[in-house]
Amino acid sequence: MMLVICCLCAVCLVGLTHIGEASVSRARADAVADVVALAGVGHGQLGARQVAEASQAALLSFDQTGPSAIQVTVQLGSVRSTAAADALGAEFPDELGTVGNPNYQNQPR
Repeated sequence: MMLVICCLCAVCLVGLTHIGEASVSRARADAVADVVALAGVGHGQLGARQVAEASQAALLSFDQTGPSAIQVTVQLGSVRSTAAADALGAEFPDELGTVGNPNYQNQPR
């Protein structure tokens, strides 16, 4: 009986280890996709590709989704992840409040 319990515990431990590894791989791929998307907004497709390669990932797609918005898909190991970024900068509507807006109030939004 004790041997059965030990074997069952070992199987559960192996299963949890695989789940943990998959979660870490997914989180890494998501983080790389976010950074690559931000690099793409600032430096275009070449910048996105360079950041992906520096992160040991492959840039699978780079799509311009708006005037200053992009969406990228990267593959890190066996995990694919997609992220989007937008460079709003001075394009924020006045009602959101900016320093250039005469009605600006330095309050949390």
